Amino acid sequence: MLRKVLPGQTEIRFKAAKPARLNGLPDFLVFHKEEVRTFRQALGNPGLFRHILITGPEIEANLLQFGQYLEEIVKAQPVVAEPNPTLLSLAGFPFENKYRPGKISEANGGLLLLPIKPFVEDPDLYYFLKGVLLTGKIDFLSLPEGSDSTNINRFHPSIDSRFRLILVGEETEVDSISQIDADFYGSFDFKIHMPYEISLEKSWLPVFSGLLKSWEKPGYPPLDQAALDSLLELALRWNDSQTRLSLHLSELRSFVREVLAFNNKGKKSVGRAEIEAGPSLIQKRTAIHKRKYIENIKEGLISVPLKGKKTGRINGLSVILLQSSLLDFGQVNQVSARVSLGSGNLINIEREVNLSGSLHDKGVFILQSYIKGMFSHTQSFGLDASILFEQNSSPIDGDSASCAELLALLSALSGLEIPCNIAVTGALSQYGDILPVGSVNTKIQAWYDVIRLTGSTREKYKIYIPKDNMRDLNLPREIRESMKKGNFQIFSCSHVEDLIPDIFGVPAGRISKSGKYPNGSLFRIIEERIDRKRDGEEN
Repeated sequence: MLRKVLPGQTEIRFKAAKPARLNGLPDFLVFHKEEVRTFRQALGNPGLFRHILITGPEIEANLLQFGQYLEEIVKAQPVVAEPNPTLLSLAGFPFENKYRPGKISEANGGLLLLPIKPFVEDPDLYYFLKGVLLTGKIDFLSLPEGSDSTNINRFHPSIDSRFRLILVGEETEVDSISQIDADFYGSFDFKIHMPYEISLEKSWLPVFSGLLKSWEKPGYPPLDQAALDSLLELALRWNDSQTRLSLHLSELRSFVREVLAFNNKGKKSVGRAEIEAGPSLIQKRTAIHKRKYIENIKEGLISVPLKGKKTGRINGLSVILLQSSLLDFGQVNQVSARVSLGSGNLINIEREVNLSGSLHDKGVFILQSYIKGMFSHTQSFGLDASILFEQNSSPIDGDSASCAELLALLSALSGLEIPCNIAVTGALSQYGDILPVGSVNTKIQAWYDVIRLTGSTREKYKIYIPKDNMRDLNLPREIRESMKKGNFQIFSCSHVEDLIPDIFGVPAGRISKSGKYPNGSLFRIIEERIDRKRDGEEN
């Protein structure tokens, strides 16, 4: 069923609470209190849990700070953290008459804290470390040959070193290193897998506010309550959600510090206005790809028709993912389809020129399956079709355009036109169900930006999104205001056939017992067109 989305459904209902104390936890651990508690229990039981594996967001990037936190916990033991381990930084330097200790030797009797990534990139480094763990000795004869180990004395006596290894990194890195050594995961007596996002219940709101306040700096204006509310909205929007907070917090931390710097003079505090202005100020300095895209839209180098109707063309939406949420941006893409006499083949032009990723290929195959299923009763489909992202020169992946591609194809098959004042996003099942997509807020923003640049204030513009993305909607105030005026409309839907009457002006049609679609339906129009083309070919 097609439902109009109300402005109130596109904003979060949370407010930042009174800040709570962080109790000495580093900022990248404040939302992992349960994991930290179990980790401290494991540290306190060395006889049971020797080596520990921790995966989660941003721990690897904050290795030295994590090491300082561990020093406060264990105190009597050495804690050695090495963010960029190499063979010799771990093994040390054995010269002819002396030995300069490495990190493994320094960690003897204590903790050695290392990131996983370097071991994924250098299997020799991993197997050297594994050998030390198994034998309790640094054997210099076992060092692999390499540019960093040519001037050392390999016959230096081995060095005893027994320590507890704490290895930290990302889940994907664990998967990669497990392919190098199938026993890797089992080498750790205790594992902790920290979540990458949390559902922001009310109990977390004081922690979030406390985290923001911990980023304030002496000599800079403090964040007032309205600023905390605005930062909460922004953090959830960056995670494409109304309720789920990403625990990749470094980007939010950098943003807060930049906003403090922007407003350092003449401000008693930083409020909502300063937070809301922050992204555009930073983007003016850094968002070169988005600026170029906007310039091309303004100058007409990228064509996005917004007036009239076209056959076989529809506005689809995609997202360019760059280094951060502040730089990611959405694009409006003309998706086009053409049909001709043939044997029923569907050509994905992006795939033919190696611009289509595997997920996009999958989406095209799925819509092909849907089309063939709807007309399986027809003796010969008899038409070849091609699908294209117009004016695209970049790789495309993901299946979120498959709904738009199907509608363009249905238009080309039927000859019915599609209004240019609409845009569509949604993945597709083989049975026509519209499935949720990622970055839905960024895609809505992209459509809004384009109609603001080149659209008409007298026209109403629509965007269709999957019903299951409703829970993710978190739109800025300017879009909500446009929705209230009726100029910008969002509709949710769960099946592609819900869209057909609104877009084509005719029902989709349900097949009857006689094996025909009802007269005047879209699928009947396509049937008749196929029959005419087949009859013409036979004559």
